[in-house]
Amino acid sequence: MDLGDVSQLIFVGTVALVLGRVGLAFARLIERRASAKPAVTAETDDRLRALEAECHSLRQELTEVQERQDFTERALVQAPGRARLSDGDAPRDESVRPR
Repeated sequence: MDLGDVSQLIFVGTVALVLGRVGLAFARLIERRASAKPAVTAETDDRLRALEAECHSLRQELTEVQERQDFTERALVQAPGRARLSDGDAPRDESVRPR
């Protein structure tokens, strides 16, 4: 090995070390920026809270509707002897009216 080969080897090692450190610093910078909390305005925060409340309300309503549907399905299954209406039949008026 002559002096030229050694100097080339030292140069390549130095460049790799410097670029490695710069690359590591750049990766840390990207990671810090990605993990930083984005700035949210008060108006955006209020709108987000309102949407979350509306979503919660809709979930509750959907749950109630599903419970009502389950109750109706169970009621229909428990009364198999009742005659079912066809398309042309009119429902009988069995409601109680005051006199």
